[in-house]
Amino acid sequence: MMSIGTSQRMTGLYRAAAFAVMLGLSAGIAHAADDKKPKTATKVTQTLSQATYKQMEVAQKAFDAKDYKGAEAALDVLKAKFEKLNDYERATLWVQYAAIFRTQEDNKRAINAYTTVLKQNNLPDGLRDNALFALAQTYFLIEDYPTSIRVMDKWFSVVSDVQPDAYILYAQAYYQQQKYAQAKAPILKALAIAKERKQEPKENWLGLLRAVFFELKDYKSAIRVMEILVTTYPKETYFVQLAGLYGLEGNQRKQAVVMHAAYKGGYLSNPPDVLNLARLYLAEEAPQRAVDLITAKMKDKSVPLNADNLQLLAQALAIAKEVDRSIPVLTKLASLTGESKHYNYLGQAYTQNGDWNKAAEAYRAALNGKNVSNPANLSMQLGTALYNNGKLVEARQAFANASQSDSQADAAANWVKFINTELERNAALKSRAG
Repeated sequence: MMSIGTSQRMTGLYRAAAFAVMLGLSAGIAHAADDKKPKTATKVTQTLSQATYKQMEVAQKAFDAKDYKGAEAALDVLKAKFEKLNDYERATLWVQYAAIFRTQEDNKRAINAYTTVLKQNNLPDGLRDNALFALAQTYFLIEDYPTSIRVMDKWFSVVSDVQPDAYILYAQAYYQQQKYAQAKAPILKALAIAKERKQEPKENWLGLLRAVFFELKDYKSAIRVMEILVTTYPKETYFVQLAGLYGLEGNQRKQAVVMHAAYKGGYLSNPPDVLNLARLYLAEEAPQRAVDLITAKMKDKSVPLNADNLQLLAQALAIAKEVDRSIPVLTKLASLTGESKHYNYLGQAYTQNGDWNKAAEAYRAALNGKNVSNPANLSMQLGTALYNNGKLVEARQAFANASQSDSQADAAANWVKFINTELERNAALKSRAG
């Protein structure tokens, strides 16, 4: 589980820094010791002999050319006369081996190499500190997080000026073990150091802190971190996550505001997120915005023209009282699904418009559609449409069908009686006229 602090980034660090360490340069993670650390015994200053340096240069050139076998072979020449090398040369030799192994992702050999470095006598502090940190990183890469933490603890005890990234690695090792409470403090420490040094917090630091707060169910703190992320490193995923956290907190209003801001800022493209924004518009009583959003996204084909999305658009149009615009949408929806409920919605739209002939057609289709749930109610609506369209005999039959249901028996029977009376009256008028 290496979602935060990937092995690829660390491999890049090794490639850039390992050979610099070999030559005694700082890797940039820890600075020289100050008065806060206990003084150690004076060490004899050692250097690379000219012959050793030249041979290591051969290895360096091979390494730079990605000829790792050649680099290792060049080091093997020095290893063959290991007993003749001074302590510094031996340590530097194994640092160079470690760089080769790490670059090839041979982490077990790299760990052995760094361990061998640390066993050397009269080891310079800088070389020791960098080897310790590299060893901790390598244990992290093989997912041996407890050992990585133990090595980091040793490293913290001997360095004086720790860079924020080191605390992040420490936190990551705890996070990967699901020890979220222990991961929190080193991240906050890293952020505090960065603030003191007027450094911008890195994106991955904030991402890790947000993940920790989320796992601890401290959603308020996670929201504060996400607010910084969307401001400092605006991305679609951050806007969506922040909106989701507001949703978890039950703050639907802010959830909608964040998603709306993401959309207006061009940070909302994933169809499910776009449709979620449309639903939030409906929940916040802004149906016209939902209509405009779905229509625009269907037009540019970023939102699929499928049954679910058409139903959401039809719902938005209905709430916005856009009856005329809803009819072609409902017609398309019903033809796609053949569902009784969709023909029913279409019939209701025609009813609102007073188009009784089309309404009757839709209700008939609903009665013959898939998954008919309440045929008696549909028959009542069909009867009403037919009656208003002047088709009394057909209307009477529809109400008669509805009267077979207990739920509609009384109302349907009254309609049948009423229509019979109408038919008798019409017949009498016709007779008199004849």
